[in-house]
Amino acid sequence: MGQKMKVLTQTELKSLVQLLDEEDPNSLDLVRRRLLSAGDAALPYLEEVKTAAAGDLAHRADAVSMEIRFKKLRREFAALSVPQEPDLEKGALLLARFAYPGLDPKGYTAWMDKVSMKIQDELPSDADAGMTFQRLNSHLFQGMGFSGNARHYDDPDNNYLNRVIDNRRGVPESLSLLYLLLARRLRLPVYGVSTPGHFLVGFRPGPHACFIDAYHRGRLLDIAEVRRMLARGGFKFREEFVARCSSRDILIRIMRNLIVIYDKAGASDRAHLLSKLVGVLLAGPARIP
Repeated sequence: MGQKMKVLTQTELKSLVQLLDEEDPNSLDLVRRRLLSAGDAALPYLEEVKTAAAGDLAHRADAVSMEIRFKKLRREFAALSVPQEPDLEKGALLLARFAYPGLDPKGYTAWMDKVSMKIQDELPSDADAGMTFQRLNSHLFQGMGFSGNARHYDDPDNNYLNRVIDNRRGVPESLSLLYLLLARRLRLPVYGVSTPGHFLVGFRPGPHACFIDAYHRGRLLDIAEVRRMLARGGFKFREEFVARCSSRDILIRIMRNLIVIYDKAGASDRAHLLSKLVGVLLAGPARIP
């Protein structure tokens, strides 16, 4: 049997974190591997250095702490991906923990419950899907002011559900995600539409669908307007562009948005880790250890 790894003391962990300032690549790799082996016990000291230090030391402490947390997150994504249709809300809040590891998802779930109950309480008892749909649009976009963040479109926060709720700003995918989660609480027949260039929400109470542009404050589009929108973006219309997409597809599209954003910002370590999570979701029921 191999020798059991020695549990590091607080003093040893603190000293080890400071050694992330090493210039020798071999020494630095050894320090990194020892911190990764320490796992959660190293996190308080890595966070302390991230806050107090600057330059390479702060960056390396951030990278190691992210890698430690990522191991657990990856296991949770693997569990999420097992069902044919992953839980969209759970997946979105799990993704939010990639950037906000201390996030308590219960507060955001409670917020969505409260908003949907308020809408339901204001409806007459005989309200149909059309009336509920109109009330949701009015409350979310006019009453609460949710809209696209055109000024800071490439801010990563626009893709994380918790920050979209906090800031009331987002991108087409994340605002559509929020709309779907609220609409499903109201039992509306809605679905995600992964249109190239601009994500939409489909609403089909009868034989014909209309489409909600959550980025533009709930603007309603018919199929002819969707065709024109696609043409302006250089896409030739195909029926699959307005088909129902899965929860898995929605989560992956948001994650790929973030990968592009992090790559452009020079945060290649974050982009790389997110790419691994995309791989986990793509693998689906073929679980990844």
